[in-house]
Order: sequence, then structure tokens, then C-alpha cells
Amino acid sequence: MKEKIFKNFGLKIASAAFAVILWTIIVNIYDPNTTYTFSNITVQLINTESLTDKNYTYEVAEGEKISVTVSGPKSIVTDLKTSDIVAVADLSKVTAFADYVDIQVHVERDGQILSNVDATPRTSALKLNIENRDTKTFGIDVNTIGNTASGYAVTGTNSSPTYIKVTGPTSVLGNVAYVKAEVDVSGARENVVTQAELKLYDSDNNEINDDSLGMTSYTADVTVFVGRTKTVTISVEPSGSVADGYVLDKMELSQTSAIITGSEDTLNKINNIVIQGSTVNVAGLTSDRTYYVNLSNYVPEEIRILSDKQINVVAKVNASSGKNIKINTSSVQISDIPSGYTASVISKDINVSLVGSENSLKNISAGDIKMTVKLTGLTEGTKTVNIEFTVPDNCKVTGTYTADVVIVKNIGGTASTETTETTKEQETTKAN
Repeated sequence: MKEKIFKNFGLKIASAAFAVILWTIIVNIYDPNTTYTFSNITVQLINTESLTDKNYTYEVAEGEKISVTVSGPKSIVTDLKTSDIVAVADLSKVTAFADYVDIQVHVERDGQILSNVDATPRTSALKLNIENRDTKTFGIDVNTIGNTASGYAVTGTNSSPTYIKVTGPTSVLGNVAYVKAEVDVSGARENVVTQAELKLYDSDNNEINDDSLGMTSYTADVTVFVGRTKTVTISVEPSGSVADGYVLDKMELSQTSAIITGSEDTLNKINNIVIQGSTVNVAGLTSDRTYYVNLSNYVPEEIRILSDKQINVVAKVNASSGKNIKINTSSVQISDIPSGYTASVISKDINVSLVGSENSLKNISAGDIKMTVKLTGLTEGTKTVNIEFTVPDNCKVTGTYTADVVIVKNIGGTASTETTETTKEQETTKAN
């Protein structure tokens, strides 16, 4: 059997190949491939409800009738009619930001698509004019939820893209107030990087879910910056003096502390923010005045203020009142006593005159006034020294007051007996 099959095998292969070639020649001679272009083919629109259900109206601007080139066996192509050429545009493929939709063509006869012919449209896309549609551009608001770890705070946000376009029916688009990306920062101690879904909201902060609205992007790459924080106090050191006959009663601040962020080294160096200089100048004031202060001007560049940067400072100015208080100099504190000496104050009563606002003077007493004398550069003997006063805020001492101080040189670690007795006599004399 094998011998019969393989006998003259090469001749058999050659005969088969010749038969195929001969058949191809005959087919091409008697039914060759040909190409024909059909004109005025009407493009059928399907899924039109995808637009009309969104309250869009439309009209075909270009491509309503097209030409189609068909290639295939001559016996089939030459027998085709224009009605056999089917062109379709699927309007559900129209995007919110495009007015074109691809045209698909095929040849159909007796309800069957012919697979042995190729159909190619001369116009590849249908152009539409879509009415009652508008486009607006919105910035992306990054909103954080949850609380960062203790001692940390959100210091800033960034998104890519920064803006998106929203397209839809004018009546629906008008309800969109903003676009938001939401990021959870619960327990965060470092920057949070994520891809967040973009959502549309109206002016009442209600989410808008409407398929008729389209966006250039439905997500955004978001970075939430998280940094160390510190709360510091705010104080004011005004410049200048109020008008004669008036007193600066107090400085009222709209906030007395601020939350700051920066590197740990920088934060460790700052415990308070002091507003000083010409920003709060009270010179010549006879009534209250409000100053608007930007706290950023009083911190290093590498420090950022997370709480309100702009604060209000009110200088409260009142007409000055006077009050005299009798004080005994025995309560005077002595500083800068020369080495090797002992010093004491000879007791006497003085009447101290104070001026200030009525409220600040009303409850002040001798116990609220601190008196100090400095003995810098003085030597042994009885000296008359000016008293320095420390008084409650918003009042001051008028006039100059002195205390008599006895400075005694120590002998063997104690003051000499002779000098001590002299001191006692002077104290008795002063008292009498």
C-alpha cells in the first residue's frame, strides 16, 4: 500500500500544485476581484436615546450621506445595489467632549452579511452638532477626613490634574458648584499620596449623580502634606506712647495663640510670637485703635502658620487717673551688693504717685508694687539710691523716689560691731 502511495510522489505533488494554480487562473479569468464605489449611502443613526435621554438635541453636520468602496469577486460586486450597503453610526459612542462618532459599514444581502467582500467608507466619522450642552472648568477641592496623629497636622494639598472640565446639559451643569476629592488622613504622621475619586457637589454640599454630566477625568492623583505642629503664644510690644493725660489700658488680641509647622529644629526654637515695632504704634492715641497684623511677618521664613494668619489687635486707651499709695521702704529689694559687703535699707515711709486707667488703679495696693535698688559701683557708707518700681500692667509711677541704704564691709565674714551700732543710730534718727 505504501509503495503505491509514494510511487512517483514528487510527480503527484507537482500535479496538485499545478491544479491549484490552474484553478486560480480560471477563477481570475472568469470571476476576478473588482472594486466599486457606491455613492449617496445614508448613514443610519442607532442608540439615539443616549443623547435624547440626556435632554440633548442634535443634528448631523457632516457625514449624513457617504461613499463606500466595496472590493470582492466581480460576480458579487457587480450585482450589488446601493441598498445592500449598510452604514451605521452608534450615538452611544459619543463622548461628553467629542462631536464625532465612527461610521461602520458592511454589505448585507437577504439579511446576511457578506463575508467575502470588503467595504470601506470614504468618510470615516459622522459629525454632530449637539445643542443644549455647556462646558465649565472647576478647580479640584481636596478635602481631608479623619484626624492626623497627635502633634501633626495637614499643612497643604496638591492634585494632578488641578482643574477639570465638566460638560452636560446647561440646566444640569448649572447645579454644579464644585468638584471635590476626599482623602482619609486618620493617624497620618507623613504625607499621604493616593488616587482619589472626583465627585460633583451643588451649593448645598449635596453630591450630584447624573449620567448626563461628563468629566475630563474621574480621578485625581492627590498628595496631602502632613507635618509637625506646635502651639505658641502671641504677645504684643507696642511702640510709642499715648497722648499726655491718657494711658494704654490693655492690648486685646483676636487670638492669643497660633498653630505653626516647620522642621523640628526650627519649632524647638520658637515658643511665642512677639508683635513689635512700628506695626502697633500707639503714639499720641487718645482713643481705642484697631491694628491688622499678619503673623507671617513675625516668624522665620521656614515656619508656616496653620491657624489664622491675620489677627486684630485693639489698643484700649483711657483717660488717666491718679492714685497715691503709702509704702514703707523696708520692703525694698537690694541687688548688685558689692562683694565683701552687707547692705540694708533704712526704713521710712514714702508716698508713691501712680497714674493709669481707673480700672487698673481701683484695686491696686502697696503689696502689688515691687521696689528695687541697685548698688552697682557703691562702697561702704550710707547712700541715697533711686528706687526702681515694677507695677501692674497699664499703670506707671510718676516722679523719682529714693531709699537710704547702709553698706557695711564684712570683717571675718560679718559686719563690724562699730559699724552695726552706727547703722542702728542712723536708722533711729531717720525714724524720728
